[in-house]
Amino acid sequence: MRRLLETVIRWLAEALVRLYYPHRSIEGAERIAREGPVVFVANHPNGLLDPLLVRVMTGRQARFLAKSTLFGNPAGRLAMDSFGSIPIYRAKESAGKNAARNEESFARCRAALADGEALALFPEGVSHSDPQMRPLKTGAARIALSSAEGAPGLQVLPLGLFYERKVLFRSRVLLVVGEPRPIAPLLPAYRSDERATVDALTDDIRARLDEVVLQAESRELLTGIARVAAWSAEAGEDDLTVQHRRTRELLAAYARVQARDPARVEAIASAARGYARTLQRLGVKDPWALEVEMVSARAAVTTLLKLLLCAPFAVIGAVMGWIPYRLAGQVAGRVTREEDVLGTVKMIAGALFLFVAWSAEAIAAGVHWGAVWSVPVFLLGVGSGYASLRFGELAGETAEAVRHLAWRLFRRDTARRLAGRRRALADAVASALREGA
Repeated sequence: MRRLLETVIRWLAEALVRLYYPHRSIEGAERIAREGPVVFVANHPNGLLDPLLVRVMTGRQARFLAKSTLFGNPAGRLAMDSFGSIPIYRAKESAGKNAARNEESFARCRAALADGEALALFPEGVSHSDPQMRPLKTGAARIALSSAEGAPGLQVLPLGLFYERKVLFRSRVLLVVGEPRPIAPLLPAYRSDERATVDALTDDIRARLDEVVLQAESRELLTGIARVAAWSAEAGEDDLTVQHRRTRELLAAYARVQARDPARVEAIASAARGYARTLQRLGVKDPWALEVEMVSARAAVTTLLKLLLCAPFAVIGAVMGWIPYRLAGQVAGRVTREEDVLGTVKMIAGALFLFVAWSAEAIAAGVHWGAVWSVPVFLLGVGSGYASLRFGELAGETAEAVRHLAWRLFRRDTARRLAGRRRALADAVASALREGA
């Protein structure tokens, strides 16, 4: 029974992550070995969703270290055991005993790697929303080095998680895979000087993560450069992988140009801020939509038919699940204000509230119409809930397209000026990059 519960929990959690982030991209997927021992090391911006996404996106059933307090009750232990999680003990949680307990945990890590499994580690040691990575703990390096002899071919693989808007339901996420680091060549140095080799590998992991994780001096700078990267890209480059790569290039160039010509950087930044204010004032979310080709009649009719077919089921889904769906967001906002765990709380609360609501509706149907109706009503809640979700997305996209069409038909001069300002900003960025190279 416990194994069955673990299987259900594992399937449900990964299914919810796929639903929460339906648009998932991977850069460097060819570097992910489908089998054999590997230690994934990643940044940690989004609580418990990070390890789940690593599992889903890499295709490896990676085990991960989790703080021991998550194992402190039967429900938490069941959830952690479902993913083969290994507890890690902090000094404040088990005074005087944590070293011995952690050695047991490290032994389990070594055994897993010896069996050809994958581990997912977050060497910062804590989830956060800072614009820069925090100092790394040495645990990942120690585990990798101490496991290498018993796990031939072991490598450390850096992963950069990038969320377009991590607390937004149905948003995009990108996984950037860095260059793998084989561990076997480090073993002679590890045998002669364990601590120095651990420190050196930790520094190497940091350097490799720096290459795949977007970082800046402040969140405002990071957000601003990402926005400029999107505005100054080539036509049609709205793929998150392309935007991430361009943002990385702009961040690397920013320091060089800032050192050489700070006035020029400030002029570009001022132009970008002014453009952003104009877009906000006019209600334009995506300036590129004012420049792309007009929507074809066929595409418009297809979208309309989808809306019409989806509408009846969407109404049922809204009736059966709108209140718990909205309530989940409100409760999550009251439970935590920390952005790095808000997504996790929203996903758990949403799944729990909807399950309770659909179950209650199924029981009520069974009481009123007979027990045979309970299961169909529950399944109707699930199916119509998804239909309602897709209807809302299609309706939003359609409304946005209509707004852009209206701009181009009835406010042509304003749309033309906005497009001109975007192109001027793109040219200024491109020129600064060429001269700053």
